[in-house]
Amino acid sequence: MLLIKCLAVLFVGLLSSSPAWGAAQKKLDHSAAAVFSTSPDKLFSVTGQVNKLAAATAAQQACSIAHPPPYSETEYCELVSLDKTALTTVADIRAELPDDRHPLFLWRFQHEDATVYLAGSVHILKQGFYPLPTQYQAAFDLSDNLVLEVDMTAITPAELQAKTMQYAVLANNQQLADVLDEGTYNALSDVTAQYGLPLSQLGPFKPGFITQQLAVLALMSVGYDPAQGVETFFTAQAADKNVLALETLDFQLDLLMNQPLPTQTEMVRDTLAQMDEFEPFTADLITAWLSGDDEQFYQAFAAQSGTSEASKAFLHQLLDERNVGMARQIEGYLKSRGTYFVLAGAAHYIGENSIIELLEAKGFRGERIYSDQTITP
Repeated sequence: MLLIKCLAVLFVGLLSSSPAWGAAQKKLDHSAAAVFSTSPDKLFSVTGQVNKLAAATAAQQACSIAHPPPYSETEYCELVSLDKTALTTVADIRAELPDDRHPLFLWRFQHEDATVYLAGSVHILKQGFYPLPTQYQAAFDLSDNLVLEVDMTAITPAELQAKTMQYAVLANNQQLADVLDEGTYNALSDVTAQYGLPLSQLGPFKPGFITQQLAVLALMSVGYDPAQGVETFFTAQAADKNVLALETLDFQLDLLMNQPLPTQTEMVRDTLAQMDEFEPFTADLITAWLSGDDEQFYQAFAAQSGTSEASKAFLHQLLDERNVGMARQIEGYLKSRGTYFVLAGAAHYIGENSIIELLEAKGFRGERIYSDQTITP
């Protein structure tokens, strides 16, 4: 669920341009409230919205109209409630972070004429989490090469749309209702309606695709934004750098969309079972990431990945199997010349069979960067 980055934004755009979009909406009463960071006592509240995402968007827009950008580093609009349920704020998370020296999700490996910084990314964040710890920026600034999981800068929106549709549509003219049992289909229909995704318009799409979009829309509805992911932040600064990729878009789409249909169905059920927990799970994940707490991060990541055997098998593919290929690419950088800033999901760097362990097993030695260190050439 945490792998998708810009695909969710693309899909929402496709659906919202459909003529049937407005007609398919249910008239539901959803509400949200936002605040401006430097005046958190003033609420910008909206009610009577047709779905959760619409409520979240309207509340944030009301805040941004009252406090138009540009903003300083400490200024931002943030959701604080959705449907009368309080949300975890950036300030709440920062209050949980350690005051003393602690590790970052940042490592430095050096070998002969190469230096590789391995930075753990979170693909979807809030504006308020920036700036990141200064060590990330320093490592990026010292690097000649930015390495991403997939180089989205080399793909046009039209190419992305066409490629996504190749993988996302069911084969042999099947429909979603043909591959999901009635109970799961009806439960999914009830939930997707709450986020503005009428299931009647999603008939040709695979369960795995819909699950990914639903997960990201749920996060957007509680204030997280794919456009605020760590990759987007650093890619915007990479005009003078060589941009490389650990994987291809086809590889990631195949992994996400071509799982066996029974596996995709189990992932739908897992997602539905944890919808109410997405926000606290994500808050735990961000807290662990900023604290450099490997164990807490892995537990939070695994909690979002589902509990069924099918989901556990998918998690093995998502992490362990991909780590082997990523480590092989990074080994190549270490045997070359230059400085590399490698951004991959933070879960790839921790636990057994992590990229760190795989590199060390090949004889490379790295150091973890701590919050009190200064990175210099």
